[in-house]
Amino acid sequence: MKLQIKIIFLILTIILFSFTGCAKKPCIQCGMNSEQLKEQELTWQNLNYKIIEFYQKGNLKEALKLGKESLKFAKKTFGDDSLKVATSLNNLGELYRLDKKYSDAEWHYKKALEIREKLLGKEHPDTALTLNNLASVYFSENRLNDAQATYETALNILEKNPTQDSSSLIALVGNLAVLYKNEKKFSNAEASYKKLLAIREKITGKTDLNYAKILNDLGTLYFLEGKYKEAELVFQNTLTILESKLGKNHPDISVVLENITEVYKKTGANDKAKVFEERIKGIRTTNQAPG
Repeated sequence: MKLQIKIIFLILTIILFSFTGCAKKPCIQCGMNSEQLKEQELTWQNLNYKIIEFYQKGNLKEALKLGKESLKFAKKTFGDDSLKVATSLNNLGELYRLDKKYSDAEWHYKKALEIREKLLGKEHPDTALTLNNLASVYFSENRLNDAQATYETALNILEKNPTQDSSSLIALVGNLAVLYKNEKKFSNAEASYKKLLAIREKITGKTDLNYAKILNDLGTLYFLEGKYKEAELVFQNTLTILESKLGKNHPDISVVLENITEVYKKTGANDKAKVFEERIKGIRTTNQAPG
């Protein structure tokens, strides 16, 4: 069975903070006029945009190089304990995580967390973002207890201090759902997926492709638990959404069709399974490149 469950990380998030106070004595920024400060901030922003560009092209080595430049520039220009330094640390930590250098990633995230807690407070949403990323390192290292505790702390912050942009909350709840599934804490995972569905429904309604993706994840959880009736119902709802949005012969439909087929095989409904297998073959034939 194809389990279409992927952990979602908050990666390379550039948060552009306005300067609200002196992070270092003597304050470097206080010695600049407004035009100089604006120019330096623009230079720092452009460095971060280039990091994302190289990352998206798969050039992690160059992205890491620029990440180090961004951090060095931020420290020199804005002060060692500035919020821009925290953002550069956060982005560099994510690059190290992607490069599987987990000890380096953890160190950079913890430094970013230290600055954000100092300047923004422990209950600020951006502090929660760094906690989420740190927890993702723990997850990658299979330190599941540490990951769970850190994710749950971050979630508590975001739920107490909601923001207009729900992307951080969606990512965090999704990460927790996957973690609980890996820990075989299925009731917790189910609650997380249902929470995700409720959040997504408020934003886009029940016919959105992202809503369908979460439904599929919930269906795979039911399948793992042996709740085949529940899994079938959820997969059928997922299929209805995908067919209405993508069409009945779109290749992505095959994933859910395969999931439903596996449910039928598990429940002994082999005739139904064969019908869906034939439909899968038809979709693949339809979408096969000519020649």
